[in-house]
Amino acid sequence: MGLYFNLSEEEREFAKQKNMFCLIIYDIRSNKRRLKLSKLLEGYGVRVQKSCFEVDLSRNDYQSLLNDIESFYKADEEDSIIVYVTTKEEVTSFSPYHSAEKLDDILFF
Repeated sequence: MGLYFNLSEEEREFAKQKNMFCLIIYDIRSNKRRLKLSKLLEGYGVRVQKSCFEVDLSRNDYQSLLNDIESFYKADEEDSIIVYVTTKEEVTSFSPYHSAEKLDDILFF
């Protein structure tokens, strides 16, 4: 039957295109691997704390992120990576930085 069984074809396509807002938290023992994961996540979203990123992705990009995380994850090194999925409208923030403007097009030297 599928996830979108009660939607019209147009509504299904809209639902598939909707962005997913994710919070990714992690605990990685190895400094080298922790740095590598943070660099990976910086390509997807914004760091909000030392081991916490917010990302706003399409469903395709979300699946790509999960694939990247899965290939990075090593259970034998006791890695812990958790991805929470919600919508941006459901997030309540008490941080002065949460509504800060993204500066993607500014270079600092």
